[in-house]
Amino acid sequence: MEPQINADTRRQEQGECGKIDAELLPVKIQFLGDSRDAFRWDLLHWLCSRSAPPFSKLLFVPLLTPPDPSLRHGQTPHTRFPARPEIQDFVGSLRAHPEGLNAIRRLGRVETNWSFDVVIHAPDTVIHDGIRRGEYWRGLQQPLYGNTLLFLDPDNGFEIKSDRGNKWVLDAEVAWLLCELPPSSIVVVFQHWPHRPWNQVFEALLPRLPLASYASAAYDHSSAFILLARDLQTAGTVDVAVRAYAHGHPTVHYKPLKPLANRGAGLAGRNPGNRRRLSLGRDK
Repeated sequence: MEPQINADTRRQEQGECGKIDAELLPVKIQFLGDSRDAFRWDLLHWLCSRSAPPFSKLLFVPLLTPPDPSLRHGQTPHTRFPARPEIQDFVGSLRAHPEGLNAIRRLGRVETNWSFDVVIHAPDTVIHDGIRRGEYWRGLQQPLYGNTLLFLDPDNGFEIKSDRGNKWVLDAEVAWLLCELPPSSIVVVFQHWPHRPWNQVFEALLPRLPLASYASAAYDHSSAFILLARDLQTAGTVDVAVRAYAHGHPTVHYKPLKPLANRGAGLAGRNPGNRRRLSLGRDK
């Protein structure tokens, strides 16, 4: 069933934090340990540990879909991406790890001098389409996750006009997460290369992020990670970290989508009291 658009969703699209019902809201383990995983966890570990101050928690939302034996990119060796040695060891251990996704919790302890907690939302749950999609998000209490990097890992990335199935994260879901998270936290979204120039992808995405005061991308030839924040102070710390990461990796590029230099200092995101509450049709 296709989610219906009502006035609350239209307010979200215009940059206002309103109420979104569960009916409107609405990866794969087989890819663990491939080259995209090396990029994924190397970047996320860097952002969590090298931001100043560092993030105390990584909240991983896997958005699991059923395995697809026809896809082959999960067979790409992790060593093809130039991750740091400790991350290469970590990623290399994932493919055959008996704990599956739960093994990712060890990411926060791969360095003795830099540590953070890793929480996995619904590690054994597949996300559905339509009305049942809202069930996936129940139990995720964003207000409790201050100083957290929340990572959304859909199969393909942001929704597109031709398809809004379980392989994509919905714009409404990203907006809800941004509104509910404390100002000290950020959202990072995986985006698969959709076989057109990255500049066109980013240009089309930008108008759909009205609630983000800051947005940037770290990307290579096949994958991008979109960084989103509402609070400028938080955005400033992570922007320094992602720029440094791209500078140290010849295959990774940095793209400012909503640069800090173009934003004012007095945003509602700095003050949690100024944020209107979004919900998934449930009380918390």
